[in-house]
Amino acid sequence: RTVQKPAVYAFSVGSLSGLAAVLFWFDRTVPTPEQFALNAATGVLFVAALFLFFTALRRGEASRIVPFIGGTIPVYTFLFSYLFLHERLTAHELTAFAFLVAAAALIARETPGERSRNRGAYLPATISAICFAASSVLLKTVFLSQPFLSGFAWTRLAAFSAAMAILLHPASPRAIFGGRERPRGKTLALFLGGQIAGAIGFLGVSYAVALASVTLVNALQGVQYAILFVLIVLLGRTFPQLRERLTSAIVLQKVLAMILIGIGLAMLGAS
Repeated sequence: RTVQKPAVYAFSVGSLSGLAAVLFWFDRTVPTPEQFALNAATGVLFVAALFLFFTALRRGEASRIVPFIGGTIPVYTFLFSYLFLHERLTAHELTAFAFLVAAAALIARETPGERSRNRGAYLPATISAICFAASSVLLKTVFLSQPFLSGFAWTRLAAFSAAMAILLHPASPRAIFGGRERPRGKTLALFLGGQIAGAIGFLGVSYAVALASVTLVNALQGVQYAILFVLIVLLGRTFPQLRERLTSAIVLQKVLAMILIGIGLAMLGAS
């Protein structure tokens, strides 16, 4: 509610990627020109996805747009991994993937009235999901040819550079540094706290991508929304700002989605 311009958020999140430069202390591997281009594309696509993500959030409801993006990222990741990484899932993994994607789709399911309120948000949300998926697949390619720490650091440095490029737009510096759009006080504390948590989460996801199938890692997005739902239920009485409209139908929808997630996770654990 406080920060309205997507460029402000995209710059703020992208610029924090520069903190990953500390990883060069542990691994100073210099990429080849081809690897450098791959790192740059990964970081630039990530910032583009962020900008479109916040554009969609400005136009639609977060409780619907965020799960929509998270639920469609695995589908595009699957397609890109199949075409460009030649990644092939086993029948067991493919079934688990289907359960996880179905769960994310169920969480994001809207009523007809909700669709009309969010209609203008779905185009940037779709392009954002495509960019996030492409960035993830490129990140997997980075880790196939580069050490994890240096590959991660170079892609984050590219994201930082892409964020700096936002300042080239004439209106952006004024909005970011001089206007009321800049987070302050409690909003700034919330923003920084969220970004620290997000950075830790992104580092964990990146390491998971380096170790395993990028398709299956992104399919686990549904777990995030299931945990979010549980936290909202548990903390809603203490923090009124977290409360959401929870009818019996919505609760049943979320519970069914969590059951599908549990089945998908169990199948992955058994594979």
